[in-house]
Amino acid sequence: SRAHRGVLFMDEAPEFSRDVLEALRQPMESRRVHIHRAWGSMVLPASFQLIMAANPCPCGVGMAGAGADCRCTPLDKRRYRNRLSGPLLDRVDLQLELFPVSPADLRIGGDQETSTTVAARVLEARNRQAERFADCDWKLNAEAPGTWLREHFALTLSDLSDLDRALDTGRITMRGYDRVLRVATTLADLAGKPGPDPDTMRMALALRTQES
Repeated sequence: SRAHRGVLFMDEAPEFSRDVLEALRQPMESRRVHIHRAWGSMVLPASFQLIMAANPCPCGVGMAGAGADCRCTPLDKRRYRNRLSGPLLDRVDLQLELFPVSPADLRIGGDQETSTTVAARVLEARNRQAERFADCDWKLNAEAPGTWLREHFALTLSDLSDLDRALDTGRITMRGYDRVLRVATTLADLAGKPGPDPDTMRMALALRTQES
């Protein structure tokens, strides 16, 4: 609840106890914390952005290009990753695997967007959402029901074909389906598009499933 309207960052997330990690599931859905004690009950606001960071294995070097030999067995890695349960990860919209930066990467340089440019684009996207949800009980894409988004943008079977296929093959759940749609809507807002389309659907799906 102390992270309400802010960011809750959990570094080395698999090192937290399972009870702590699983306790996040309900607040991530309802955006509230329910506390029940002998003296009574209390409900606290908890609308936060959760960011979890984790190593690929217990020793921390089990990735390509890490420059060191991993001491973990495949079983060690599997057990470590399984500390983040499927139901918890199903509530995480963006799941990315990052690789170490090499000295060559640092020397490449290239054109980079400034923070000012990015901030302006984000502000424009937030203004789009404010206008879109002016008459709704929610204010952000992340809060909008999937059914409302599908009806509002009049999404066709063609628009949703990639999501339907991912659902049919078990790559995402029904909860994940709506979450991908919300991310796709945000990607469309950032790109200045009138609404989500197959391109933003595929990008949102890739950001969730770590598939290109």
